[in-house]
Amino acid sequence: MEESSFDRIVGQLRKVSIIAVVASGFGSLLMFIIGAVKVFKAYKSYFFLETLTGTGPLSGVNVSISYLVQAIDAFLIALVLMIFGTGIFNLFVRSKPIDAGQSSGLFQIRSITELKKILAELIIVILMVKFLEGALLDAKGAGWEALVLPAAVLMLAAAVRILRLEHKQE
Repeated sequence: MEESSFDRIVGQLRKVSIIAVVASGFGSLLMFIIGAVKVFKAYKSYFFLETLTGTGPLSGVNVSISYLVQAIDAFLIALVLMIFGTGIFNLFVRSKPIDAGQSSGLFQIRSITELKKILAELIIVILMVKFLEGALLDAKGAGWEALVLPAAVLMLAAAVRILRLEHKQE
């Protein structure tokens, strides 16, 4: 069966998505560097600032823990960007499809639905880490406002669960 010129043009246009792949790769690299810098700052604040700040809410230990939580957040965002970039590459840029017999892994994304599911789960984890970071940095005590983010995370997790159950029934 012959391919029409329109189909060829559309087939070539899908390769424009390489821009998203490259940009996601650079963003991921930047977030990994930011995370590594946060880990370095955690060590620095623990070993060099602990004696200066004492045992208050922002002592060296608490500042170090805060930096480590921020590093986890940066690494998770880096992973989201990496997964997004490889998913777009596998779906739109790669010329041959992934075989079912190939090793299944996190980066073997075969559909937009699969990519969205993985990204939604990672975003929920990032929001949970953000809540933890806020809880650690809130020195004056948590009010009812502190419950907004965990409630939102719970609702997002429930929505992802419902979508997964709905997808299995199809």
